[in-house]
Amino acid sequence: MSETFSRAIRGARENGRFPLVVDIKPVSPRDGALVGSRDPVDLAKELEQAGVCALSVVTEGEHFGGSLQMLRDIASAVSLPVLRKDFLRLPADVDASLEAGAAAVLITLSTISELESPGLYRRIVSLGMEPLVEVHTAAELHFALGLTPVPTIIGINNRDITRLEKDDGDVGITETLAPIVPDGVTILSESAMLTPGDVSRAFAAGAHGVLIGTAVLQAADPAAVVAKLARGLGG
Repeated sequence: MSETFSRAIRGARENGRFPLVVDIKPVSPRDGALVGSRDPVDLAKELEQAGVCALSVVTEGEHFGGSLQMLRDIASAVSLPVLRKDFLRLPADVDASLEAGAAAVLITLSTISELESPGLYRRIVSLGMEPLVEVHTAAELHFALGLTPVPTIIGINNRDITRLEKDDGDVGITETLAPIVPDGVTILSESAMLTPGDVSRAFAAGAHGVLIGTAVLQAADPAAVVAKLARGLGG
């Protein structure tokens, strides 16, 4: 996969496609089992056929039921760029992400100290992967924009990951933070989007793409939900 994660998002929009990233996580602490008896690899292939522009794979096992092997299996089975989502803290975790086929790696600023995050960020960049720097507050966003080099992509999580996303956050977080992000930085609005109206609000606020998990994974027909949500962008 030569295309970067952020380029896949922007390219989808430029080519008239729905810039949707689906978050494959077996379990949600808020909503329970999401993948169930389905094979995650088959699900990833189905989502690729449905037209999503990239995939996110949650590898955290304790709360979300993921694994590095699931990332490895999915990344080798699809042609889309894949993001590794986990609470990573060590350079060895970044190295393992590259080995597993990740095109991008999540850095969640609320779960890592300001002393640790720049080193992890630089390690991701040095290995040719893309850091997706995730923020939930204006203070986190200002810190993210001070990283060197400036991030190519910022993820705005509409829910609070420190509460395992069990809070009632909504797209209002994106509406508050997206206007602060400089031109040229790709904005991915994450979580709390269940309807075309939610998606429409995220794009109106300035998001270039959206990351959605539960609304797609809970459906018997994920492709149909992708098509429905695309209507939030006039698709």
